[in-house]
Amino acid sequence: MSEHYFTLATLTGLMKSNHAQSLAWFLDIDGTLLDLAASPQAVKIPEELVVSLDRLARSPYHHVALISGRSLSDIDHLFPNPLLSKSGNHGAEYYCNHELWLHRWSRRFLTVRSQVLEGISALPEQFPGLLVEDKQYSMSIHYRHVDAPQHAALANTLKTCLSSMEGIVIHPAKLCWEIRPQPGPTKGDAVKDLSNKVFPLLPSPVLPVIIGDDRTDEDAFKAISPAITIHVGNNPTQALYRLNSPHQVRELLADVSRDPHFFTHAHSSSEESE
Repeated sequence: MSEHYFTLATLTGLMKSNHAQSLAWFLDIDGTLLDLAASPQAVKIPEELVVSLDRLARSPYHHVALISGRSLSDIDHLFPNPLLSKSGNHGAEYYCNHELWLHRWSRRFLTVRSQVLEGISALPEQFPGLLVEDKQYSMSIHYRHVDAPQHAALANTLKTCLSSMEGIVIHPAKLCWEIRPQPGPTKGDAVKDLSNKVFPLLPSPVLPVIIGDDRTDEDAFKAISPAITIHVGNNPTQALYRLNSPHQVRELLADVSRDPHFFTHAHSSSEESE
């Protein structure tokens, strides 16, 4: 785990050392921007977060991309601002600058989706509290409300149910198992693909800021370099910095969005001349 706590002063210093003229934000949603809830549908969107993202999205010196395991339609429902770029299903689906597209491997899951659904159909009855989230290009098996002593048995049963199926992989996430195509897209692909779209729109050099909280975000952390990588929480990570909670992520975004220094092309150049 990184012991380097991230602050506004850290951001200012890294912009200066990288001669950055703009920031590209790649942000996970659940557990990063938003506090985890009883179910994916039960999350709360703080108004201050909406305001912060809107301020950043309207600036020519920032671009905000939301990268999530949620479906693209779900992300758009939570954050309908069309100025935000979005990638759903761990890099399978994309929206950017009014353009929609799929990763080249996204449709692989469609060939096995019905088999997967059939294979796991008995699990909710076997493990009360289990929630199966079918996101078309992947599935999430949420076990937050399954009794803790049953978690190991659930993992073994899930793997047994799907052991004969080719073309899928089971990824561990936060109190969740992600069933995805193999080979298939990752959040690392999402960062790379969206970087290619948005970097040319920003003043150069562009400094990426990648923030996430669970294992699926580790792919994003290693996608491009140089980049500011921030892990939310206290799990082992390859991120360079950390924040403790979604509340602190929202505070960081609010502070940046309110600070006029982060909204001028001369922010870094003026400091370098001092």
